[in-house]
Amino acid sequence: MAAVLFIMAVAAKAEGDQKVASKVQKVIVFLNGAQVTRSAMVNIGSGNTDLVFTDISPQINERSIQVHANGEFTILSVKHELDYLSDQVKTKRVEDLEAAEKLIRDKINIQNGLMSIYQAEENTLMKNEFVKAENTALDVVKLKQALDFQTERLTSIKEKELAVNNQLEVLNIEMQKYASQISAINERQNATTSNIIVAISSKAALQTTFLVSYLVNDASWGAAYDIKAKNVNSPLTIIYKANVSQTTGEDWKNIKLTLSTGNPTSGGIKPELNPYYLNLPVQCEADKMASRGSADASLAEVVVTDRKTYSETIPVGVSQVENQTNVEFNIENPYTVNSDGKTCVVEINLVEIKAKYQYYVAPKINTNVFLTAQITDWSKYNFLYGEANLFFEGTYVGKSVIDTRTLSDTLNLSLGTDRNILVSRRLEKNLSEKQALGSNRKETKSWQIAIKNRKNQKINLLVEDQVPVSQNSAIEVEVQDASGVKPDPLTGKVSWNFLLNSQDDKKLQLTYLVKYPKNQSVIVQ
Repeated sequence: MAAVLFIMAVAAKAEGDQKVASKVQKVIVFLNGAQVTRSAMVNIGSGNTDLVFTDISPQINERSIQVHANGEFTILSVKHELDYLSDQVKTKRVEDLEAAEKLIRDKINIQNGLMSIYQAEENTLMKNEFVKAENTALDVVKLKQALDFQTERLTSIKEKELAVNNQLEVLNIEMQKYASQISAINERQNATTSNIIVAISSKAALQTTFLVSYLVNDASWGAAYDIKAKNVNSPLTIIYKANVSQTTGEDWKNIKLTLSTGNPTSGGIKPELNPYYLNLPVQCEADKMASRGSADASLAEVVVTDRKTYSETIPVGVSQVENQTNVEFNIENPYTVNSDGKTCVVEINLVEIKAKYQYYVAPKINTNVFLTAQITDWSKYNFLYGEANLFFEGTYVGKSVIDTRTLSDTLNLSLGTDRNILVSRRLEKNLSEKQALGSNRKETKSWQIAIKNRKNQKINLLVEDQVPVSQNSAIEVEVQDASGVKPDPLTGKVSWNFLLNSQDDKKLQLTYLVKYPKNQSVIVQ
């Protein structure tokens, strides 16, 4: 049969359009955009033929189209056109949503039918008039029985109508959700498809495989991680993943996926540095008018303010170019990524890395103790900036970020807080005082930091605090007690790094004195 079909195709000598159904074979997903490669086996007759590759994404970059095939024929031209006459095949996601929407619509119809029945019965009961003015011989007992029956039935009907209305309200809300979701997916997919038309000329009939590739927008991937630490004595396990999504209008079914850190939309032209000019600010007319006044202190303030405004102006003619290393991750297992914007999680790598663990706390800001890990030689894993799920000692502890935008050889990771290490920071009022002496005022602040290790293992802890730093010669700061360490003279930062055994506790003291003029207001914390 295959031979007969081939002979018929050759005999047809398609002088005109020959539609070709192709299949997505490979996709390279960039951080922004993707390159799709389709394949199709085509029977070509002798003469000129237009091969129309149908059901292509309407969002392709026309200039990026490439066609490859082996055989003795000539490709005359490659064109692209939108196809408004054929709708794209509905995705399974939309079909499932429409099926669920139909079930809800059927339930609504049933409830509306019940409402009609109840209302008809109610109308029938209301039309029965048991008491008439001219009917004086009516049996009172039977009248009471009839009225009780009518009241009971009407009450029951009203309760059923209320239940139906409540059920309809719930179903209509659910129906609206499905309608909105279907509409959103259809809008992203676009109602049109497109065609790639390849005009060829062949002297003889032949059969060959065509590869058609092109760039599309509305596709991307981003890095994500699972970071697991069994304990502070074990290596760090990092599961490197990619969140892939696309709304290109075509589904990628069971295809070979490649993830690339490149960006095909960035220009390939090298940058040129323009001259960076500096000049003195031009005095505006308002300043010239002000300069005619007296040269007092207020005038000096105006001039300073004006110069400050000019100094904050961003110089023009300076261009910035950010270069990226293009790394590709070839995924061996095939994946399916539907055109519904839903994230497809692809695992890239799983690595175990030796890490140096350290606990950190800055009790002046937050008494929570954070576990950190320092990783050296991390660049060989080609990590990208991304969000990370943190697991410590078999428990999910929260989220963090792997920030690779650093030039350091050491990558610092925050692995969340550890509730088994307790830290407190309190002001010791008996050692803190405020007194006036002559023309000066002295304030003494004494802080006690208490640490308790409730873990069943020894920890390496870094505690940081600070003392105030004077920026005025009239203000003096004297550190009286810092538990054996010296503060940084520029920042005032005080750092204690020590090992703390299981169930042990430790107290740190930080006391400083601030002296300043009595007639000035200085806030000392």
